[in-house]
Amino acid sequence: MQTTADMSPADRPTGIPTAANGDDDALVARYRRKFHLAPSYPLSADMVRRHWDLERSLARELLASRPDERWDVFERAYTTLYTGCPWLNDAENDAATRDDDLDFRHFLSVLGGPQDVYEVGSGKARLLRYLARHGYRCVATEVTRERGAGWIEQDSNITWKNSDGVHLAQFEPPNRYDSVISTHVVEHMHPDDVATHMANVCQILKPGGKYVLSMPHKYAGPADLSEVFGLDEPVCMHLREYSWGETAALLRGAGFDRLEAVYVVPMALRRRKNIHFASRAYLGYVRAVEAFLGRLPLTLNRKLGRVGQLFMFRPEVFVVAHKPD
Repeated sequence: MQTTADMSPADRPTGIPTAANGDDDALVARYRRKFHLAPSYPLSADMVRRHWDLERSLARELLASRPDERWDVFERAYTTLYTGCPWLNDAENDAATRDDDLDFRHFLSVLGGPQDVYEVGSGKARLLRYLARHGYRCVATEVTRERGAGWIEQDSNITWKNSDGVHLAQFEPPNRYDSVISTHVVEHMHPDDVATHMANVCQILKPGGKYVLSMPHKYAGPADLSEVFGLDEPVCMHLREYSWGETAALLRGAGFDRLEAVYVVPMALRRRKNIHFASRAYLGYVRAVEAFLGRLPLTLNRKLGRVGQLFMFRPEVFVVAHKPD
């Protein structure tokens, strides 16, 4: 079966999905939950559909972009998105809906003690602000300044930089960082750039350094705007979502020699006890589960992927990749 990730930009669906033509209140409610928007912010179904039209158009531009123009195209696209849909910034309700300690405490043990950390695609830099409060020396980056430096506290242990997110070794010296982090970023990259991105991460890490990578798992997706419209595959700004097997192959091809899967208990349990670990044995388990799910029909593996926490299969790929010593 051909998935949208394998289609050319011209072949991907362009119209409004059927799910958008039903109950407007339900559409807005799904959208508000998806983007953590404040319940008091005035949203309409027309605004949601405007976002859909804009993001689909931008996604086609990103996929069709040439390598030599890609940074400019990506910066322009994300600036256009957040300018055209300002509520994505203005209405976000982080303070009321999120808890930094619950969301990020496991990074302290995954990374180890205070160290030099470089993050790809920092956004509001919530994670780096949390790490900085615990003594980590952090570099935050974005392809566009639209959601970048303005969110970062000026007196924290954070330095702001701009980069294309792919050719990191052109912006940083080799063997510079103890850890590189990307959380829900790689799925936004052009699929042709992901291998290059990972090879560059390996270059700027110190020997023995870690790449901590998380992104939505393709069997639990789509995790972009497509989800709001009831689609089974991403067709918006998630240009491709990946499996454990695909991610492991890309990381090994980039030069990483040891991979560990990270498990964190679901949020409902995390509020009582923050259990988490990273291990090669768990990587073997999730790849076995993934192989089983991959043999099922598309709609069924999506349903099982989304409830995977019931059998310790997280709805995301969360991996620690180690650079050889």
